[in-house]
Amino acid sequence: MTSPLLSAPQPGLGPAEDPGLLNRLARGRRFRRRMLPFLFLLPWIVGVLIFQAYPILDSFYHSFTIYDGFQPAKWIGFRNYVNLADHDYTRKALTNTFIFVVVSVPGGLVVGLLQALLLNVKVRGLQLFRTLALVPGTVPVAGAASVLLFIWSPSIGLLNTFLKILGFPKGQAWLSDPVMVKWVFIVMAIQGGIGMLIFLAGLQNVPQELYDASKIDGAKSIQTLFTVTLPMLTPYTLFNLLTSLIGAFQMFSSPMLMTGGGPAGGSTFYGQLIYENAFRYFKMGHAAALSWILFVISMVIVVAVFRTSASWVYYEGGN
Repeated sequence: MTSPLLSAPQPGLGPAEDPGLLNRLARGRRFRRRMLPFLFLLPWIVGVLIFQAYPILDSFYHSFTIYDGFQPAKWIGFRNYVNLADHDYTRKALTNTFIFVVVSVPGGLVVGLLQALLLNVKVRGLQLFRTLALVPGTVPVAGAASVLLFIWSPSIGLLNTFLKILGFPKGQAWLSDPVMVKWVFIVMAIQGGIGMLIFLAGLQNVPQELYDASKIDGAKSIQTLFTVTLPMLTPYTLFNLLTSLIGAFQMFSSPMLMTGGGPAGGSTFYGQLIYENAFRYFKMGHAAALSWILFVISMVIVVAVFRTSASWVYYEGGN
């Protein structure tokens, strides 16, 4: 028989009466709530660390080595960076790339803006015109390069055939001239694209009250463009400028597929130089050094654009 003393409740506090235990439970619940978003982000974080952060750090290390991808890397310090200045093909690729960037980026902004202004005019069949303007951007690079090669070919190209019909018997050596070939790619690059879509979205967000006020003040269409439309589009211009700069420095696919960098290096851009050193000559260390130089040049220009943007970019919030 059980003693009444043993069966009686013992003195002390239960879980609901222990403040320390309640605090610990509350802290545990708060910690789990805070960590739950990171649990969902964990696959993305792991992917970034493995497929982005690690290759970046690995390329930085191998830029100071001789490495062919098969044998162990040999540390040589800054020799890869010093040797780059002695190579004519590096200087030529840099020159081609800078010419491409300086001409194609402003040209692309202007053409994209003009296209957006045209596609913002209320006319019949506007949706069809907008769809047709976006179709070229959906074509794969390889397919677009094949079509463009047929258009610009010096011998059987569609453009030279059209010029002969107009009475120009001598066709132009578009892709076979070392000087002209880079300008062909510049013309191809400024024919609009995603920048036009960004500008068009910006035009849709310009308040109609500003246009009404400008009309009341007696401003003409060209004055309204420069006093209302362009200032309101400056945030979109900044975005297009930055993305165009980064994309122009990475120019690679079209020249590689259409000309292979020729003739005589006339269309060899910096991106192709990195590719050839890494995967054709297996100079991985040299290619890594080239990549980091391109990264530094791009970052300096992007930071300079950001630093100067405060003087010409207008935000509705006033900042």
